Amino acid sequence: MSVHEFNPFTGRLKQSTSTRPLYPLSPRPLQSAEPPVIMYDTILTKPVKVESLSSGKFSTLSPKIAELQKKFQADMSKPVYLMGGMKDKILFRLTVVATAVAFATNMYYIFKGTRQ
Repeated sequence: MSVHEFNPFTGRLKQSTSTRPLYPLSPRPLQSAEPPVIMYDTILTKPVKVESLSSGKFSTLSPKIAELQKKFQADMSKPVYLMGGMKDKILFRLTVVATAVAFATNMYYIFKGTRQ
């Protein structure tokens, strides 16, 4: 069986002149290992009891987030993006204005480009 090696100069495989083993050989002899110890269930071995986090006496949810959840789930007459008060109304209106300006600018450049 021939062995090939990569020639970086030509970028091709060429037949090798050196012989190589087909598998790596270990430089030291194999060590004999002790067989694994099998442990059988006895009266002394008991399963570990684990309490789930949900049944614990604490909450991972911060009180601020719980308060916001109650606020946003209570009043369903308004859209969510306006439920934050005046700050949300200002941000919504700025977003609408920026979108309208960007749309108008795009239309201007599209029609300006078609006339030329």
